[in-house]
Amino acid sequence: MGKLKTYHQNDVIFCQGDESKSMFIVRKGRVGVILDRGSDHENFLAELLSGQFLGEMGMIERCPRTATAVALSDDTSLAEYGEEELVDFLRSRPDLVLTVLKQMSARIRDVNRKFNEACLALHENEAAVSRGEKKSDDLVSRLEQIRTEAKNSRATAPASASPSSGM
Repeated sequence: MGKLKTYHQNDVIFCQGDESKSMFIVRKGRVGVILDRGSDHENFLAELLSGQFLGEMGMIERCPRTATAVALSDDTSLAEYGEEELVDFLRSRPDLVLTVLKQMSARIRDVNRKFNEACLALHENEAAVSRGEKKSDDLVSRLEQIRTEAKNSRATAPASASPSSGM
């Protein structure tokens, strides 16, 4: 079942840049995922609830954590899995493999949606500029939203990280 850990509100579970040796499944409570925590560019990325997981990207890719995870409620309980424990657990519970894949797919779909929206807005901007037109208020607003999100985000570590770098 993984090693059960309990956290109080505002306890840090892991920090952006930490070595990734494990992932977590939220058993109880709420967890916040925050990019650049404590900086002027802090960006709250997600709130995770019971049954959701975090830390899988770094563990699977063996790269540093891309965000900080913080307990948002008292008595937040997480099951921690190292790579071998996770493989054993998923072999014993193949029904959960689909759950993990669905959550990862939803995250990828959200990133793709945001990327496509950004590309469309930039294309519309270039087209308006090339025609000498004034940008619409809607386009200006969309471009500002994209600029803000891009400013608050960082590129993740490359997927080609060496196996010895994260485990």
